[in-house]
Amino acid sequence: MEDVVAMHRIPTKKGQIRLVIIKLRNNSVKSAIMRKRAPMKSKGYRLVDDVTKPNQGLINRLLLHPNIDSAWYFNGAVYGKTVAEERIKFDIYDNVNDVIENFRQYRRNGGSGQ
Repeated sequence: MEDVVAMHRIPTKKGQIRLVIIKLRNNSVKSAIMRKRAPMKSKGYRLVDDVTKPNQGLINRLLLHPNIDSAWYFNGAVYGKTVAEERIKFDIYDNVNDVIENFRQYRRNGGSGQ
């Protein structure tokens, strides 16, 4: 409980489940909690990160891209996994094709970036 800064119920329509938003003291606590989502989901709880609209738009753009197999938000950043099983971090205004190509070029050069 010492890691919880604030906790609030979100107003909803009558008869619906009221959501709870929790603000935690630091990101490492949040990451530890989010890693335990699967066991909590099996008990009927659902945990989600507060994703900004621009980041949600980026995730949607990645999911529509033919070279991206999956996309997710973790610890303040958006990641995508390519069909070639490469995990790449993306920023909001990135050109997806350029980021994938730069990542592959970097890997081909042994991570030297040259």
